[in-house]
Amino acid sequence: MDVFCDLHLHSCLSPCGDDEMTPWNLVGMAKVNGLDLIALTDHNTTRNVPEAIEAGKEYGVVVLPGMEITSKEEAHILGYFPTLEDAMAAGEEVYSCLPDIANDPSLFGNQLIKTNGDEDGGILDKLLINATSLSVDEVEKLVQRHNGIAVPAHINRGHNGMIGALGLMPFLPQFPIVEVARGIDCPAYATKGRFQLHSSDAHRLEDIQDQVFSIPMRELTAAAAFRFLKMMCG
Repeated sequence: MDVFCDLHLHSCLSPCGDDEMTPWNLVGMAKVNGLDLIALTDHNTTRNVPEAIEAGKEYGVVVLPGMEITSKEEAHILGYFPTLEDAMAAGEEVYSCLPDIANDPSLFGNQLIKTNGDEDGGILDKLLINATSLSVDEVEKLVQRHNGIAVPAHINRGHNGMIGALGLMPFLPQFPIVEVARGIDCPAYATKGRFQLHSSDAHRLEDIQDQVFSIPMRELTAAAAFRFLKMMCG
């Protein structure tokens, strides 16, 4: 079956995410938009993934654990994980690699953790949109060490896309899956032989995409979604 998905979403924990992007709100909007599968991919943390998974159980939307990691070269790389435990462990390791610079909510926005039905669960102190101390290769190895799949985000968009950050895409077989931003030119060499994801990178509820991108799956579970991505890695 074709499973409609949006595999790049930010919650209110990302400082650039709207405060209304709580886990329950964003999962609910995904349901309204006809999505079957989403991934919560906050910047350099997975602390709101557990709450999103709980919301998904209530709304009937599958939530794949994820995160968007910033390499020291300023490239954004999505990490997808087979289990919540893998994602949480990876998230703690990535957070420890951020510089010890505190977030200033008045400048960058709030970093809100949600729990128990979107109740206040505290904040994260370090500014999450900073680059980590990890190189692109080290990010990939960290994600793989936690049984995950590393996917360069919006490779054709701005200085945080891998093409902008590195000046080129690494050659295959590295990164067999890439996320490509719609409506922006992308060099053909960068996607040749690679499976492409198209997601919203939504930071506001109204930006979550509807039924515009799907993947084929035999069953609607997070495990099946991860198996499909793993298969696309060859």
